[in-house]
Amino acid sequence: MGWRHITILASGHWDNVTVIAAVCYLILCWNLILTYWAAATHRPPTAATNARLDALSVTVIIPVYNEDPDYLLYTLVSLSEQTRRPQDIVVIDDGSTQTDCRTAFEYWQRNICPTGIHAIFIQQDNRGKREAQARGVRRSPQADIFVTVDSDVRLDGRALELGLRPFARKKTMSVAGMLLGDNHRTNLLTRLIELGFVSSFLSGRAADSRLGSVTVNAGGFALYRAEVLRDRLDHYLTQRVLGRKVSSGDDAMLTRYALIKGHTRFAREAFGYTLHPTGIRHLSKQRTRWARSFWWGNVWMLRNFPVHRYAWWKILLDVLAAVWMAIVVPMVLIVAPARAHTAPWGVLAVLTLLSYLRNIVFLSLRRQDESRASQWVTYALSPLNALLNLYLGWVLTYVGLLTVAKTGWGTRSVVEVGADTVS
Repeated sequence: MGWRHITILASGHWDNVTVIAAVCYLILCWNLILTYWAAATHRPPTAATNARLDALSVTVIIPVYNEDPDYLLYTLVSLSEQTRRPQDIVVIDDGSTQTDCRTAFEYWQRNICPTGIHAIFIQQDNRGKREAQARGVRRSPQADIFVTVDSDVRLDGRALELGLRPFARKKTMSVAGMLLGDNHRTNLLTRLIELGFVSSFLSGRAADSRLGSVTVNAGGFALYRAEVLRDRLDHYLTQRVLGRKVSSGDDAMLTRYALIKGHTRFAREAFGYTLHPTGIRHLSKQRTRWARSFWWGNVWMLRNFPVHRYAWWKILLDVLAAVWMAIVVPMVLIVAPARAHTAPWGVLAVLTLLSYLRNIVFLSLRRQDESRASQWVTYALSPLNALLNLYLGWVLTYVGLLTVAKTGWGTRSVVEVGADTVS
């Protein structure tokens, strides 16, 4: 396929679609090579390394806002069952109005929490996720590692053990966990989200991790050296965009702080299970929020990060690619076909092929709670996932750019997805 791209471009008989396909193919190959390289160079830790990691004091911070109490209980139970348990767990309820998460916490603390884990529940007025996380940081001056876990995420039994391993390297400042959908088989939408979600970890974060440059952790499960949060806490709480205080983009900003101090890694086997949106409205709100933080966050990073680091150029490429696609997609899918009075069958065929190539890494991941046949069914939906990504990565990119000054979280007034969606 690569040779075909070369020969067509060398012949001079090419058009815009040919160039777009070649660029997309080149980016795909780069990511797949780095992803394979990262997996092929994995080495288990030595006994001395394990001893150093075991000596680290680990604090888990769990912000809660109008969350399903049943799923919060799942989260807490999963922390109790870790092969490498944390020393402290801080749950901060940020002024919930619809649920009683304190009851779930107290039940877990009284009946399930093992000896050796110090757990505390803090209730505060609604001040935002960043303020809630800062409360946890201030309550844990002894911590060497902070772990951010969302209240709709349950961890695999070895998640903390495997998530801590990259910290054996002194330059590692943060580690992104591997998030999977706990409700991925609820409906067609959750299967499509799962396919794109998992592939983005395995072909995006895994590739960036090989060069120590993961640019965005998933806030649902990420680990940080304590100094990353402590040193930047004031900026984290007072950051402004276009004169407005920022409440969203928390996971991306913490990753950027870590990148400035050192390397950021991805732990492929450190699994966390989260709840995907089950409706397009919920998904659109979530991804629009991500799109806004993509624009203002990456501009901040380009202004504050050293140019000689790979991550600076990766972020610049991401921004240029977003601008490029925002122009190319309507031209190729709408304007050119309208002028030619034909459907863009060639573009759709390329998108279909690239979707299967991009998502093939999805098949490399094996889940104990899913059959191989079910995984293949999800993979077969790759073309539909590509169409969904056109909406999420093109339409909502426009929306995010046009509403970039909206820096609030847009908090939910009711529980949007809970344990009842897990099949």
